[in-house]
Amino acid sequence: MSQTKTVLIVEDDPVFRRVLSFSIAKKGMIVETANHGGSGFDRLMNGGIDFLVTDLQMPLCSGIELLERLQAVKGYQCPSTVLCTAKGLELDRNDLIERFNLLALMHKPFSPRKLTEVIINHFEEVAGVVDKDQEATEMITPTFAMNPIALQADVGHHG
Repeated sequence: MSQTKTVLIVEDDPVFRRVLSFSIAKKGMIVETANHGGSGFDRLMNGGIDFLVTDLQMPLCSGIELLERLQAVKGYQCPSTVLCTAKGLELDRNDLIERFNLLALMHKPFSPRKLTEVIINHFEEVAGVVDKDQEATEMITPTFAMNPIALQADVGHHG
């Protein structure tokens, strides 16, 4: 990554927000945070965000509401986005990935390191460092130290 990228994390859980922030910042990216979709929307409207990580369920304005609001802004180009959720089986992942052009849908709990890898790989691909012809849909198996059960994150085509 030639220039420092800015990642916005929209997450209502303060501990998880700090853990994600630390993991991403440790790799040299600038991290900004918001505790709900409304404040995330306001920050995104100010520009300068290269990547968005948003939780699905949040008070005041959910991740879905945030993405819908962004889509409604004429001419707005939403940054590459990862949607994080604890509602694994209840969601139509393909619909969400297609509807919001998500880079990934990650099911909690997941490793912050895996999220960071998804972000770095995306920036490298955009910069031409990674082979762009690789398969558009990859399977990521995140793990969480406190949970021995590996959950699956679905990575969608973004582009």
